[in-house]
Amino acid sequence: MSIARMTLEERTQEITLQVIDEIRALYEYLESDDKSMKVYGKINGLKNEIENNKYLLGQYIIKIKEGLEDRDLYIDVINNLERISQNIDAAAYRISILIAKNIKVNGILYNLIKTICEKIIASLTHMMEALRMLSVEAKKSIDFARYIIKLEEEVDDLYRNFELKLLEEKYQELVYVMLMKDIADRLEDSEDLIRNSANDITYIAFGRVT
Repeated sequence: MSIARMTLEERTQEITLQVIDEIRALYEYLESDDKSMKVYGKINGLKNEIENNKYLLGQYIIKIKEGLEDRDLYIDVINNLERISQNIDAAAYRISILIAKNIKVNGILYNLIKTICEKIIASLTHMMEALRMLSVEAKKSIDFARYIIKLEEEVDDLYRNFELKLLEEKYQELVYVMLMKDIADRLEDSEDLIRNSANDITYIAFGRVT
């Protein structure tokens, strides 16, 4: 394997790790009693770093594009990572709005959001391993990617449950329903993007399995 390709994969892993840090920060934000904008600022800062690193890695891919036949798959993966990061930031911001307006969040819905975050953390961790194994043992990379599909199905179930619980109750605050729905949408979309990235990694791995 070329040094350029190994460097590309290592830098993609680094961005993935940053996204894991960001979703963990969101999870800790949900768990913590401190819901100040200062805590949200940490999440927003991570998002800004990820966007910058994605831009730099995009430039690198253009420089080494000759001989990199599957470059479009790599580009798709890093674009997805950026969108996941933006989704996490948007979800955290909407939670901060609910808190600023002193709107109490239903406990069941709150726990469902936290569980979805846990699944996203697990999916991103498997994605990290899938990326790492590309240069070690491509077959194992495919196995890690397949497990992400299972997690995505679990998140779909949680999301549907969330929607049902949200619609079961009557809320006076329309802003509450809108924000909670958007938070869940952003997180569910993030899991879909991880699944899409897992598919891209699988196609890259197929080219290396002998």
